Amino acid sequence: MIDFSIFLEIFNRQIIAAGVHGRELRGSFFEESDLFRLGGTNSLRGYRENQFLGSRIFWSNTEYRLLLTRRSFAFLFFDTGYYLRNEDPDRNIPRNEDFKTGYGAGLSIETGVGVLAVSYALAAGDNFSEGKIHFGIVNEF
Repeated sequence: MIDFSIFLEIFNRQIIAAGVHGRELRGSFFEESDLFRLGGTNSLRGYRENQFLGSRIFWSNTEYRLLLTRRSFAFLFFDTGYYLRNEDPDRNIPRNEDFKTGYGAGLSIETGVGVLAVSYALAAGDNFSEGKIHFGIVNEF
């Protein structure tokens, strides 16, 4: 497992946020519930939540953020993701791997229950009407 994030202030109230994440299972047999999920609000925006399954996944997120308040910001983003599910001939599962991209814009606003993030995302090749709206709440204790 790997998780790395960096935040760079490029101008006053303007931030570049970047993250790289990876997961891998090693072994010869995995149940579907063992596999990692990729897609959606917390990984690869522009795709359905947990749309892709794999024993190996990787994703990166890059955001340009314009700070509105200390914990609220508007952002543009570009996400990439890779997944691999190895062949399992005994269960008639073919090898499945792909590299995906997603992009879009959003808003994170501080509320009484935490930071509410809303984004509109498109997968590579989508037209505007095929975009996904992603919601998330970050609550810190």
